[in-house]
Amino acid sequence: SEASRRIMGGDLSGRLPVTGVGDEFDRLSENLNAMLARIATLNEGLKQVSDNIAHDLKTPLTRLRNRAEATLSGKQKPTDYRQALEGTIAESDQLIKTFNAILMISRLEAGYSSENMNRVDLAEAVRDVVELYEPVAEEAGVSLEADAREAVSVNGNRELIGQALSNIVDNAIKYSTGANAQPAVRVTLERTGADVRLSVADNGHGIPDDGDRARATERFVRLEKSRSQPGSGLGLSLAKAVMTFHNGRLELLPGNPGLSVVMSFPVREDH
Repeated sequence: SEASRRIMGGDLSGRLPVTGVGDEFDRLSENLNAMLARIATLNEGLKQVSDNIAHDLKTPLTRLRNRAEATLSGKQKPTDYRQALEGTIAESDQLIKTFNAILMISRLEAGYSSENMNRVDLAEAVRDVVELYEPVAEEAGVSLEADAREAVSVNGNRELIGQALSNIVDNAIKYSTGANAQPAVRVTLERTGADVRLSVADNGHGIPDDGDRARATERFVRLEKSRSQPGSGLGLSLAKAVMTFHNGRLELLPGNPGLSVVMSFPVREDH
């Protein structure tokens, strides 16, 4: 048919006709159309990643080169060389983190392997992340507390959930620092009906605008207030991809003051 010829020619926007009678040919057409839609989505994601890499990584790479060139030009003191090298290493580490985040998001969106899916104790995950970030929070003058007394487990990937929660806690500490006389971050785990909610709330400036909260989970998006903070703009994007992989939701809710980022997992009862 004309539609199949267009698809074979590379036009993935074409779809096979469905007559509506519900026979085997209709079911085959529906399955093929769903597959084509998935391929088109993955292709668009790949294009977006390529565009983002070209646009957003050009600046740090240029800065890296300029720093090295400036260090080589003229005579420098040993301390100047050391300072330049330390800056280069820090910039390189940030670039590596950015690339790793991009790769992980792409893998999750393309269908990450579910081989490592097990029962994950979310209370234990909360304790581990809070323990990891307690020194960071203390150095920043931020109170970091956790309320995860109830033993709740979900079916998931322990490493991915831990990475997503770490990104969210890191953001909360970063953006609550200096925004309040007593900056604080609280991690709460609770079961509500058919969901398990893991929320990270801070009392910083927050994101008052609904549109900005929706944009904050897009790749490389950095809102105006975050421009002065180090980062790639991928932390919440990765957290959202992790939650989508787990058939869950990532919500950004306004606080009073601050922001609450909620990871909602569906509960599957084991019998």
